[in-house]
Amino acid sequence: MEFNIHMKHILYTLLILAISPLAFAQQTIPVDEETKLAYYKEVVEVPGATKAELYDRGLAWINKFFPNPNGVIQSKNPETGEIVGKAQFKLKLVDKKGVETFEGMVAYTFTMSFKDGKFKYEITRIHWVQASYYDVSKWNDTKDPHYKSESYPAFIQQTNSYFDNMKAELKKAVKTAPVKKKDDW
Repeated sequence: MEFNIHMKHILYTLLILAISPLAFAQQTIPVDEETKLAYYKEVVEVPGATKAELYDRGLAWINKFFPNPNGVIQSKNPETGEIVGKAQFKLKLVDKKGVETFEGMVAYTFTMSFKDGKFKYEITRIHWVQASYYDVSKWNDTKDPHYKSESYPAFIQQTNSYFDNMKAELKKAVKTAPVKKKDDW
C-alpha cells in the first residue's frame, strides 16, 4: 500500500514538473491591438461611491503601495479625477544553484481616472530600462533572433505577477470604503 501512495506522489510530481515549463513558456505580456505595445487596462464598477471618494481611495492606495509615493506621482487633479504616476520594479534571475542576479528595471506609467460609481486604470509605457526604449512586449516574440529563452519567460512571469498583484491591491483598496472610527470620548 505504501508503495502505491509513494508511486502516486512521484507520478504526480513528475506530471507537475512536466506541465510547469509549458505553462511558464505560454505566458505572454498583454499587448494593445492598436499600438502593439504592452498594456494593462480595466474599468472597475464601484456602485454608490462618488468620484471624490474613489479619488481619495486611489491616492491612499498609492501612498500605501509605493515606498516613495511623492516620487511616483507625476500629476494629480481632484477636479478631473485623474492621477498619473511613474514607477519601476526590479527584474531578477535565479540560476540552478539558487544564485540570484539583478537583471535591470521595468519602468511604467499608470493613469487612474475616477467617475461616480467607477474608476479606470491604465498601465502603459511598460519597458525594460535599456539604452533605448525596449517595450516588454518584445519578450513575447520567440522568433526574434535576439530572443533569450533562458531569461525572457522568467521576465514575463515576473512582470505579469507584479502587475497582477498591483491590480488586485488597487481594486481592493478603491472598492473598499474606509472604516469610520467611532468618536467615543
